[in-house]
Amino acid sequence: MAIHDVRAVVFDVGNTLWFEASPDVTAIGRKQAERLAPLIAGWGVTLAEPIEQVIGDIWGAYLEAFAVERDRRTLREPSLPFLIRGALAARDVDITPTQAEAWFRTSWISEIEFGVQLYPDTIDVLRELKESGLLVGINTNRPCTADMHRQGLRDTGIAPFIDAAVCSGDTGFFKPHASTFELVIDKLGVAPREAVMVGDQADADMHGGKAAGMRTVWKLNGRYDVPPCTEADFAIHDLAELLLLPLFDRRARPPVPTESLTPHDDGNAERY
Repeated sequence: MAIHDVRAVVFDVGNTLWFEASPDVTAIGRKQAERLAPLIAGWGVTLAEPIEQVIGDIWGAYLEAFAVERDRRTLREPSLPFLIRGALAARDVDITPTQAEAWFRTSWISEIEFGVQLYPDTIDVLRELKESGLLVGINTNRPCTADMHRQGLRDTGIAPFIDAAVCSGDTGFFKPHASTFELVIDKLGVAPREAVMVGDQADADMHGGKAAGMRTVWKLNGRYDVPPCTEADFAIHDLAELLLLPLFDRRARPPVPTESLTPHDDGNAERY
């Protein structure tokens, strides 16, 4: 299968390998609060309001900071431990950076808990890529590090197929910043031109991947009502179509022209 000097395929995850199945945000907040309660009590800290309220304020501050970085194109990944310290300081509670990191890790919700589900063809496509001798990587916008994200990869069953994973929390910048692409390419040990970036976001994945020197495949998931993306070399709707592209198979059918398709990009880099 592997021709045209392609040695590695790098995937975004959210709306590419998996999708969210309407998570119960209230239940998730309750679960986070239950995990945090013993930790906070061990510090001798008493909060005057429910932990869920503090969690909500922290996440709200994160989304606001993310939007500012995105709009300014500085693309710095907001630090959740820093925001945790800030939210508690606003409540006259002083914690150390180490304690803030413990809060962050204790309250982290895995993909399965968040309700993600794999697309039906995800496992088969990953297996075929690996059996063809290709390397497989992950490059995703998540405010955690790859070691935290690994649990989600294991829970969903795709970890055995992944050779390298990078989250925006690893570099301190989110896609389309070059650092995330450079790091995953370095971990895979290939040249940019030997790697293909597959994702659903025109800006984060297609622009970022192309700027890094990779070839790009845009996963549209049935969207036809969005502007064309000139930085996508190919466009697909389902992962199984990836295996039919000329990048991988000489017998491929003609790719769907990007000019006739539409990526929905509302300016938000997806969080998964």
